[in-house]
Amino acid sequence: MTNERGVPERIERLLRFDHRGLRAATFAIVTIAIAIAVRRLDWTHALALLATARPGWVAAAILCNIGILMFWAPFWRVLRPDGETPISFRRMFEVVSVASSLMNTVPLGGGHASSVLVLVRRGETTPRGALTVIALDQLGEGVAKVIVFLLVAVLLPLPAWMRAGIITASLAIGALFVTVMLVSRMTSELAVLRTWRRPTVGLACALLMKLAQAAAILAVQHAFGLNMSMGGSALVVAAIILGTMVPLSPGNLGTYEASAFLAYRFLGIAPEQALSLAIMEHVCFMLPAVGIGYLFVSRHTLLRSAIASR
Repeated sequence: MTNERGVPERIERLLRFDHRGLRAATFAIVTIAIAIAVRRLDWTHALALLATARPGWVAAAILCNIGILMFWAPFWRVLRPDGETPISFRRMFEVVSVASSLMNTVPLGGGHASSVLVLVRRGETTPRGALTVIALDQLGEGVAKVIVFLLVAVLLPLPAWMRAGIITASLAIGALFVTVMLVSRMTSELAVLRTWRRPTVGLACALLMKLAQAAAILAVQHAFGLNMSMGGSALVVAAIILGTMVPLSPGNLGTYEASAFLAYRFLGIAPEQALSLAIMEHVCFMLPAVGIGYLFVSRHTLLRSAIASR
């Protein structure tokens, strides 16, 4: 059976559980996942690298990665279907920050599934609207990734492993694009795709997120005194995007470093420096990608605990 909004009652009951339960569950999931991720990361090596890097450039890299969240918030705002309750940039920034924490700590799509609940509760979005946002997020991200892949292919010859991966990923994204466009003709939630303005703004936000990521990687390179061409840096960005498309491990630990390392080695960077760059780039990415959302969740959990103890 469904309610007046067309949402199955079982899903509706699931989404009605107490806000405190959602916050507590999110807090627990992210805390456990971060603990696992921290244990697997070579923090001794990372801290040793930090001591040799230029602090100003490292800080710039972290700020650029915060920029990903800054562009992600308007991206999700423009993807929300018509008729949804208006949401401020500040609230959506909180939503995408928590979603980022979940997506970067819970592997195999679990973070995306949890983000639907965050959108419903903290983002005041209907269940159908939240599912629409996640679906369009994946589509917009996918199109932006294909554009990055094409740009890199024009600038530089690609290693064989990247060519095969890019072709496979582009075909999958193309199939997703066709599917979503066909479904958009049959559902009101995807009506956003029937005009040009909002999809264009959304794609611009997705591309700006990739630009912020590229700027962060450039900053880390400068932190270690490496002056690389734009084409080389774009190749590193494309390799990282390709290697982390499927979240097989919490925070893409291992896959991120391996992708960046292979790209740097292909560009002729020494193994030790390639590994140092890969680790520092991932650390600078993870600090805002996981930390900001974790702070939001922690703040709400502590406030609820303080109120309940009065």
